[in-house]
Amino acid sequence: MDEIALFHQIAQGDETAFEILFHLYVPKITPVIARVIQVEGPEKDIIQEIFLGIWLGREKLTDVLIPQSWIFKMVYHRCYSWLQKQEVRNKASQIIIRESSDQSNLTEENIAFSETSLLVKQAIRQLPPQAQKIYLLSREKGLKIATIADQLQLSPQTVKNSLVRSLKSIREYLISKGVTLPLILIGWDILFFY
Repeated sequence: MDEIALFHQIAQGDETAFEILFHLYVPKITPVIARVIQVEGPEKDIIQEIFLGIWLGREKLTDVLIPQSWIFKMVYHRCYSWLQKQEVRNKASQIIIRESSDQSNLTEENIAFSETSLLVKQAIRQLPPQAQKIYLLSREKGLKIATIADQLQLSPQTVKNSLVRSLKSIREYLISKGVTLPLILIGWDILFFY
């Protein structure tokens, strides 16, 4: 599919086009992220940040002429931000490609990302205690459904159902606050890697 057309559809709020882009790029960017940060584990979080940034800044996608290049610039920017947070700036400067001057204004995207992250945390706090525990074990600890089920002495199906309900509840909370995110962004790793 033509990526420019895909970007235009996403700019109009087309979640299906966004999901296609997500599945198209996750396999391409995951090894790049792993190579740049040189640490196992945070790739999923960085991928989620990247696609959250794409979704939140989707109105600008119609201005992008080379989608692949634009996405990889975003990948490097997010990796650099992660490395800065990890206090390895010197290592990052050797690894990260210098961002070109035509890169979009990521400050606005960072603010929107921070605000959305705060709303997600508020939504999580509103979940019932058991659902909150299951969600946090999955999301923050990165545990698989089977492991959570064993740990909490629940069936895997109960854990999966709880996660799906939690994702829907979080999404509804975000919508009530004026933030529309595709469900795939809120729990892509839960839905695809259990």
